Amino acid sequence: MTIYLGRAGRDTGLTLNSPATWSVNGDEVDANGALTATSAAKLVLLRAQVAGLADNPDEPVIAVNWAGDVSSDGFYEVLDAQVPMPPRGLAALKLDWRVRLRRVGVYPDLTSLMVGNTVRTNAHGIVKGGTVPWWAVPDDATMDYVPSASAATRVAETGTVKIWYRTNGTVLYNRTNRWACAASDYYDGAARVEVTDGSSWYALVGQRLPNTSPTFGWRINNGLVRVSYGGSDGLLTVEHYLSGLGWVVSKTYKLTVTTAPSTIGAYRTVTVKRNSPEVVTVRLGLDQSNGPVPAAVTVDLTLRRGALWVEGVMSRTAEAVTYLANQMGIYRNTAEAATTFTGGIRANAADASSGYYWLATSLSKTNDLTQGGFYVSSGVNDFDFAIGYQPPSATGIDTVTNQVYAYFGPIDETVVAARR
Repeated sequence: MTIYLGRAGRDTGLTLNSPATWSVNGDEVDANGALTATSAAKLVLLRAQVAGLADNPDEPVIAVNWAGDVSSDGFYEVLDAQVPMPPRGLAALKLDWRVRLRRVGVYPDLTSLMVGNTVRTNAHGIVKGGTVPWWAVPDDATMDYVPSASAATRVAETGTVKIWYRTNGTVLYNRTNRWACAASDYYDGAARVEVTDGSSWYALVGQRLPNTSPTFGWRINNGLVRVSYGGSDGLLTVEHYLSGLGWVVSKTYKLTVTTAPSTIGAYRTVTVKRNSPEVVTVRLGLDQSNGPVPAAVTVDLTLRRGALWVEGVMSRTAEAVTYLANQMGIYRNTAEAATTFTGGIRANAADASSGYYWLATSLSKTNDLTQGGFYVSSGVNDFDFAIGYQPPSATGIDTVTNQVYAYFGPIDETVVAARR
């Protein structure tokens, strides 16, 4: 028998064995058991999953599913989580674990707090009334109806998600959305940060990364889009999942400086800034090596549940901008001709999967429609961008236009839970 504690133990290859004890005192539960794995690398990642349950502000509640006692399934607050290290370390491929939980309920009142009520400041004349605010929940969620909003679904690798949206910049801004969901469906289509043991990818729980390479050791994924190191300095690989076909679309983009454009430099650090089912953000640290001296640059990558695009912000200090005086940009690494639209560019022709990549920014830009990309002014400190994909036969919110106008209507979502 196995147990799932939040996202701990849900990945194939990282099994969380049933607890040896599950002691209930009112709403509080004290459970303990053993972690086992087929390799030290896997055991390290499983330990990180369990330990990451503690002091995790990104997940105020977790979904628990236990095959050994389904009456215990539901949503819980984590009071404590421990994985002590024995004298032999990882050699025995076994560690003990203990968690303390407080039960919130089988079907608690899940609440999405949607903060945002303005258009992204931009140089393209896009106004709030043209934006497309949206909200995604697992498709099996109930009690989630949004009056006056349209509904659509997106089939992700990790489960179908339901999208509520408006195309006139109303309704979903600064809104409190209440909903219900079974614990077994809560992580369908969830955003997640992933780490690898060298052969497979597994969910990270919390923000504490194990000793991870700033290049190949991280990935963000929502079952529709996944983003990872692109194989060389300044490159990002963005993959897209198509229902019935899998991860058949993979495109590499380069973060650049100067009008040439030159790839920006080497990845040096990776930090998790947020890791909740509704949204994840990682921060990459780079050396801007194309200039008089190496200069520190950060790139924040954000992925929401249900999104078909990843958002990015490339930042450097005002001092670096003044000293280096060069332009930041983003391009397809392999040339793929593009055409313009308001706020960005998209592929000039469909690719082999009958879809179209797109790039957008709020800033004034200079396009390269042959390579597929653009750069912004040399005086910019913070360069925002989005990388997306229109799937085949797209309609409604899945079209390039509606995806881009959704990007221009930023919303920050936080999910909380309480007893009904």
